[in-house]
Amino acid sequence: MIDLNKQLADTISTIVRPLGDHIAVEISGSDGFSFSYHENIPMLSASLIKLPVLLYAYKSAELDSSILEQTIHLDEQKIVSGSGVLQILSLRDWTIRDLLALMINVSDNTATNLLMDFFGIENLQAWVEKQGLVETRIERKMMDEEAQREGRTNWISAHDANWMIQQIFSEKNPLPDDAKAWLLHQQYRDKLPGLFDEKSQPVTVYNKTGEMEEIDHDAAYFFYNGHSVAVTVLTSGIENRQDALFPIQNIGQLIEEYLVEVAHSVG
Repeated sequence: MIDLNKQLADTISTIVRPLGDHIAVEISGSDGFSFSYHENIPMLSASLIKLPVLLYAYKSAELDSSILEQTIHLDEQKIVSGSGVLQILSLRDWTIRDLLALMINVSDNTATNLLMDFFGIENLQAWVEKQGLVETRIERKMMDEEAQREGRTNWISAHDANWMIQQIFSEKNPLPDDAKAWLLHQQYRDKLPGLFDEKSQPVTVYNKTGEMEEIDHDAAYFFYNGHSVAVTVLTSGIENRQDALFPIQNIGQLIEEYLVEVAHSVG
């Protein structure tokens, strides 16, 4: 197992180091594998900032289970562009649970903004800080150009995002199965699981992506036969998008192959 872990770490290192400070990685496996590279360097978060919103919502629901069934009315002026489906649907009343599903499953920006309004950006940031996530900042809603002009934006690190994805599956207090299903069936699967997602293979991948101009991220939880790996890859400032997707996809395939080999080696 030690040799297998070292081999994987060495291979990932050869992929990421040529990209210098344009990439950040943190990986943590249930069988002792770990790898980190620039993991504490904050980058523009893009849609990975939706992970703390998801976690905060379910932590709030632990105190008041009725929160998830509360209804929010969507006013026309609150619809924003970018990813999502609320901008094309006619329904205007949505439960918190459904907005969370849309935020994760189709990365809906309008749903995210409604949830940020409901829970409060200051409350979300205070919760982030309470968890010790010092490289994550929630300063604005999605597609808020005025906030961007004022210098307010959202940041995250590979370390913080990887902690968040692990919290969803924590043995002590995991999120419910429906939340996990949103990640499993989400519509953006071209990054960490991109090279094998449509193939017949046994590894299950739950992931959340983020992208902006010259920004490509993915945070995922790989699971197979009782073995798991949490992996986050952030990229920033890579002009040719294929040059950003290449390391993300190849790291994902390496993790998939590793999990299968680990499971078989231990019977």
